[in-house]
Amino acid sequence: MFTRTVVVLVCVLGAGCSSPAPYRSAPVSTTAACVAPNRFGAVGAPNEIHVATPDAQLWGLALGPGHVPPRVGDELKIVWRMTGTGPLSIVFRAPDGRVRPLVFGPERHGSSSYHRPGDEWGTGFRFPARGCWHIHLARNDAAVDVRLVVS
Repeated sequence: MFTRTVVVLVCVLGAGCSSPAPYRSAPVSTTAACVAPNRFGAVGAPNEIHVATPDAQLWGLALGPGHVPPRVGDELKIVWRMTGTGPLSIVFRAPDGRVRPLVFGPERHGSSSYHRPGDEWGTGFRFPARGCWHIHLARNDAAVDVRLVVS
């Protein structure tokens, strides 16, 4: 009985860590999925995040009013620039895996002083709980997953 439980648990955790194809829905976020979270300030400005996949580049610039990295209770505006074609769709998941609404957006920006590859959108997020938050961003031909640890 114990062996079967371990096998099921390993399969469930493994499924939460896989990278989805652009046309699939975003996977449920788990604490295990934040083993390698994305971090602001790793490349560029301290409030900037960059994620590259084989089919896309994503840049995000956090503008507040909350903290970077976000803390429990913070609301954070993030301007995204993402390569690919078509509109941007976002699925925002809480640490418990439930989909949460954005405060606003994604709102397409026509012009900008933020010079990174791709088209630009503005978004607003609220982080009411600590843990690993999962942001799945997708366009017609590209998808990127961002995982943020909120403390």
